[in-house]
Amino acid sequence: MRDKVPRIKLLIDQAPAERLVAGLPDSGGLLTALMNSGPRLPEITAREILDFYEMRMVIEVHVVASLTGKLSDDQLKQLYAILDEQDICAEIRNTNRYHQLDLDFHTTLAELHGNSEMVRTLQQMRDKMYRLSRRLHRIHPERLSLNAQQHRAIVDAIREGEIDKSRRSMQAHLAWGRAFTLDPNGRMGGDWQRLTVAAG
Repeated sequence: MRDKVPRIKLLIDQAPAERLVAGLPDSGGLLTALMNSGPRLPEITAREILDFYEMRMVIEVHVVASLTGKLSDDQLKQLYAILDEQDICAEIRNTNRYHQLDLDFHTTLAELHGNSEMVRTLQQMRDKMYRLSRRLHRIHPERLSLNAQQHRAIVDAIREGEIDKSRRSMQAHLAWGRAFTLDPNGRMGGDWQRLTVAAG
């Protein structure tokens, strides 16, 4: 038995890198095995970004419309607590904590809605949400405050019972994120970004 242990270790050490990565649980295409540089996260393509935000539009606009005027005081306090901490993080430009709160805000809305399939779908998208959020704010941390204001407008509309307003607020928020994720430095011009947001 003792003779078998070193042999097993030797076989593992000699296994090609791609075979080791292939044996990992399915990561949804997030891991790419490169012989020279090892596993790394691939870039998210423009097509994937558009698909990602289209899916979020379908789910999250429906979620906020369904929640509008129906949340208890305790549930609203839960959301406003996230927003208050976001304001602090935006002010001091603590991007790492802000990104986590960004995820918490959107998943909390889905959890309050109560549709387990929607919650599961958003949870499966958390990695991509985090990566795109970092892309959006890493170069321009000053946009954290605008992002936080958009979140607060969504919750205010939910609290006020304004369904059309809550729906439009979420649509504008996601369209804004889509536009600046595709063009973070504004190279295509403000007119293009405004048109992209309006298309949401």
